[in-house]
Amino acid sequence: MREWQQKRFKSICMPDAVFYQSIWAVRDLYRMEERVKEIDEDIRTGSIGSASLVGGGSRDYGRMKPTENKVMEKMRLESRIDAIRTALDGVPAQYQTHILDNVIYQSKITSIPSHIWRVWKQKFLFSVAQNLALM
Repeated sequence: MREWQQKRFKSICMPDAVFYQSIWAVRDLYRMEERVKEIDEDIRTGSIGSASLVGGGSRDYGRMKPTENKVMEKMRLESRIDAIRTALDGVPAQYQTHILDNVIYQSKITSIPSHIWRVWKQKFLFSVAQNLALM
């Protein structure tokens, strides 16, 4: 299903590239949240691993920082998740689940008689773009 913007609302209209980046960021939301849980579990159980200083060859031990890499990944993911969740907070509660389902699963919204949800979807995606510094 092709996504499209409400072009009549110029104040929340985005360049197509930014619009699609916002959509794909939202579609990746659940995977990012699961990845943060995995990293948290690795940290909690201590299974991140560490660079071994025992071994041969010439290695650059300054680059081998698995714990730091995991923490940096977690911070990046949490920042993106927060940007999306914060944008979703700006949407009325009765539309939030429907809009997420529409963007992530491309489901049709038939349970809401009004098409006002489309305006809220556009505002949500615009806020996502702003929060992710895409605009």
